[in-house]
Amino acid sequence: MTFEQCKTTLSEIRHRQGTDHPLVQITCSGSVVRGRLTRTDTDRPPRSNQSSPYGLLVLEQPGLVPGLLTFVQIANIPEDGLKEDAAREESKVKVTQLVGAGRR
Repeated sequence: MTFEQCKTTLSEIRHRQGTDHPLVQITCSGSVVRGRLTRTDTDRPPRSNQSSPYGLLVLEQPGLVPGLLTFVQIANIPEDGLKEDAAREESKVKVTQLVGAGRR
């Protein structure tokens, strides 16, 4: 994934979730990392080489107490490796099913 692709994908996810710190799922190097985005190099001032894939995303485990930080290099993320957290999407489906189940 290039720096610009990452920036575009994050903008879409942030817009859908309505927050600067969305819950994301990153697939890279054969593993899946989930967490709340706390910092990213795409939020910093403009870079001289926009096509460079180098930069970091920093994820934190969501919860009441700040958890361990996970650092992921943008260059290691495949083009379709950055998404909204799948667990977040599953919880939306379950709530919708429960609400509709009681209607007659």
